[in-house]
Amino acid sequence: MRTARQIAGEHRDEFVLEAGDAPRYLFLAGGIGITPLLPMLRSAVAAGLPATLLYVGPSLDGMPSAEELRRSSGDRVRIVETERRGRPDLDALAAVLEAGTLVYCCGPAAMLEAAEAAFPAGRLHAERFQPVARTFGPDTPFEAVCAARSGSTVTVPADESLLDALAQAGHALPSGCREGVRGSCEVTVLSGEPDHRDDIGAPEARMYACVSRARSPRLILDL
Repeated sequence: MRTARQIAGEHRDEFVLEAGDAPRYLFLAGGIGITPLLPMLRSAVAAGLPATLLYVGPSLDGMPSAEELRRSSGDRVRIVETERRGRPDLDALAAVLEAGTLVYCCGPAAMLEAAEAAFPAGRLHAERFQPVARTFGPDTPFEAVCAARSGSTVTVPADESLLDALAQAGHALPSGCREGVRGSCEVTVLSGEPDHRDDIGAPEARMYACVSRARSPRLILDL
């Protein structure tokens, strides 16, 4: 049986199947949140990993792939039309879930908030449609040292992102959202204090160049 890491491959995105020996995988999709979860479900099933999907939407008319899922996945998929049955009780679902199950959720804010309240933080992986609105301190210039490549120093102006400043200096990174919700522009921080502004929850030694900045005058990056 392949592991989840083998399924995920080398794709630089936080919202991918996590490596490990989880006994089960649960996917929670709300509306168009099915888009990133459908290939995950298919890959997990193809690899022989125990996986189920809860797909939620107002009605079947606005739920892409619902009929296809019903035909192809059988009892692996539960479809809930909220106009007929109301929202599913995620607390009740969490109460009967096998210990160690990994949960992947993509959907509107209300669904994500319910999932965050119901499932342990270490077991839940979520992707938002939009970033959470928060207020940060003023943007100030800082320097980024590309230690692993040329050792060059890139100045990041107050009105420009680290992602764009690096690209202009010839150190382009992948970028999937530019809003701090996907994680494709992750960089490792070797020294200095990053100012985390993402919605993923980056570890202290990593940051997402599209939105995060620096609290210290200089960051040394593994680039």
